[in-house]
Amino acid sequence: MKKVLLLVAVLVLALLPFITGNLEVKELNDDVRKELGLKFMKLTDGTVHYDVSGPERGEVVVLVHGNAAPYFSWDRNMKALTGAGFRVVRYDLYGFGYSDRPDTVYSRELYDRQLSEVLTKLNIKGPVNLVGTSQGGSIAVNFAAKHPERVKRLALLSPFINVLPMKAVIGLIKVPGVGDYIGRVALDRININYPKKVFADVSAIPTEYTEKYREQLSYRGFKRARLSNLRGDTLADFTPRYVAVGGSKTPVLLTWGTADIVIMADSIANIRKAMPNLEYHEIAGGGHLVHYESPEKVNGTLLRFLKK
Repeated sequence: MKKVLLLVAVLVLALLPFITGNLEVKELNDDVRKELGLKFMKLTDGTVHYDVSGPERGEVVVLVHGNAAPYFSWDRNMKALTGAGFRVVRYDLYGFGYSDRPDTVYSRELYDRQLSEVLTKLNIKGPVNLVGTSQGGSIAVNFAAKHPERVKRLALLSPFINVLPMKAVIGLIKVPGVGDYIGRVALDRININYPKKVFADVSAIPTEYTEKYREQLSYRGFKRARLSNLRGDTLADFTPRYVAVGGSKTPVLLTWGTADIVIMADSIANIRKAMPNLEYHEIAGGGHLVHYESPEKVNGTLLRFLKK
């Protein structure tokens, strides 16, 4: 009987990837990009989707998104920034949105190189105002620590430092074989449900957000990139980088919503300890993606900081 149960269990495990299906049914290539009619640049590690808007001579603001959504997560902040006279650059990180999903190690070095090359390709030579959210916040901090001469101001919206609530799951994903299986069986569903974690009011998630978020899941390589991202050093401890920037002369803004269940109070406490001189604004009832969900609660604070 035990052998039969074991055989059934093995069969179920073997068939699960086929039963659960696969959202990745499209190729992201040059032909597709032509049809999209968007802006792209070719960099060392692949093709990157980007946009530049606002007055040509405006002070440059660079927006770095996180795992909650690709570059469109800044849609509701753009008008405020460009209307205030800023020249705004935003782009999709590798693995997200309409940027390539290179089959490589998704490391701090990869994202740092991507940001450096985006600035070089756009011929942006002076220091920029850097704004990052979630993992994009840690990417921005890492960049500011490595290239202090390139950053004029640093704004961090619910940024990652060293603590995540899904630590046990990430530990399993890092196990060879086990993580790959979890990726094939469960990652599509995990990705689809992720928006419920980043909005404070899950009953009112905008349709436009859901449609744009799910679009990126349909292109081949998203799950592979997500696994590599979770397995690399992009979710390791960034505390030394925060300390380095906190000890520099770079002005830092930190905002956080009290209803955030991705980056929680302990992370914010760690950041404030590492950067004792930062400017801190707490948003009552704000979720992880508060700058998208309730932009009116963030835009004013962000603009005041960038205009100092």
